[in-house]
Amino acid sequence: MKFVIQGELNHHDVQTMTQAFFHRMGFEVVDKPPTEGLCLAVRNTGKAVIADLRKDGAILQSHEVEIEPDDLRRATKLAIYTVLAVHTGHRPPWGLLTGIRPAKIATNLFGMGFDDVEVQHKLRTHYLVEYGRAALCTRVARAQREIIGTSPIDAVSIYIAVPFCPSICHYCSFSAYPIDKYKKYADSYVDALIQETRHLGRTSRGRYVENIYIGGGTPTALDDTNFQRLLEAIADNFVVDETMEYTVEAGRPDTISPEKLALMRRHGVSRISINPQTLNDATLKRIGRKHTAAEFLKAYEMAKTMGFKHINVDLILGLPGETTDDVTKTLDGIAAIAPKSCTIHTLAVKRASKLHQEAEAHSSAEIVQMRNMLELSALYMKTLGLAPYYMYRQKNSPGNFENVGYAAPGYAGRYNIQMMEETQTILAAGAGAVTKLVDIEQNRIERVFNLRNPVEYL
Repeated sequence: MKFVIQGELNHHDVQTMTQAFFHRMGFEVVDKPPTEGLCLAVRNTGKAVIADLRKDGAILQSHEVEIEPDDLRRATKLAIYTVLAVHTGHRPPWGLLTGIRPAKIATNLFGMGFDDVEVQHKLRTHYLVEYGRAALCTRVARAQREIIGTSPIDAVSIYIAVPFCPSICHYCSFSAYPIDKYKKYADSYVDALIQETRHLGRTSRGRYVENIYIGGGTPTALDDTNFQRLLEAIADNFVVDETMEYTVEAGRPDTISPEKLALMRRHGVSRISINPQTLNDATLKRIGRKHTAAEFLKAYEMAKTMGFKHINVDLILGLPGETTDDVTKTLDGIAAIAPKSCTIHTLAVKRASKLHQEAEAHSSAEIVQMRNMLELSALYMKTLGLAPYYMYRQKNSPGNFENVGYAAPGYAGRYNIQMMEETQTILAAGAGAVTKLVDIEQNRIERVFNLRNPVEYL
């Protein structure tokens, strides 16, 4: 689609609002409407924002929104939303909200003194969020406020990045590299990671370290020696006790062994995540995973037997070729093991992923099917006694739905909340890691980025 943007307007707002309707379409800004193809012309007259949708030069739809004081962004999005909703017949479930953190808006409204009913009303009328999403957003924000309120004012979290995986999933666009290909760098990488961990230990001295999160990648893709060296470095530089939430992403069942589980238990890891994504073997093979559903169940049972009380599982809805029946089969399997927490993701096909390159061969689930899958998973989570506690959204997801973390009482992931709501400083080490310095009083956040590639990081 071509864009013509005139006047003082945020180009990002124009593109992201349009992507809510056309999540796979490419975009290009041009000087004047072309005579062929779709074009969205958006202009700021000073008093109003006018959006025109054109096809082959002719105007299909047009809408004008008066600019309220200090609310140019809403006027921009509302003009585009109205035009595209009429043209497509689709109304995105999150309305005018295009950011990845919708719960932050509800949290801010709570801080202004609004109650639950008023927050939901504001989300529905001002931002055009559909009823179910407004209720979910309000519920998540309320749960997060209660947990955030228990954190000391000087608390920080630590994030350690291990960017290696046994294989790269076809939907993945994260900083992840196949361990077999990068094996010769593993020792040096852990050396560098230990060095940076020491720096974080000194930086955080005098602060309360509330959470440690080792993510990736798949940290358990490291061999036992390097994995042990990393855990020992963390123990040497931070006070690890039973009050801390200490998470390791043991995401791939094929990287989990009794030895690694014993190492984690010995070093105080209190929460691990074992992620099947689906319990359908054909899908696992299709997306590039090297394990089976049976291997996931075996790894989960092994971790439970060895004393891990909090094992999170991640699932992805809308994987290539999966139907609602396939998702039901997966949810039945998850219900049988009854985890304390479960995160439900909607497939987002990123531009850097293999699935994006093969989009025609592996199309995402239709919007209606994705909605049905989300409603089904929410019902299963409720049956398991798991309530939503954190939420975020991703671009390039069909229907622009949400990812939701569910947990039993007392098992919400504090790090997930602090990271997503940006209410706590996070000191990060490793390739692709992002340190986030949060000043609550000044409402200011500063980010410090590490290089993504592990060789460049070294």
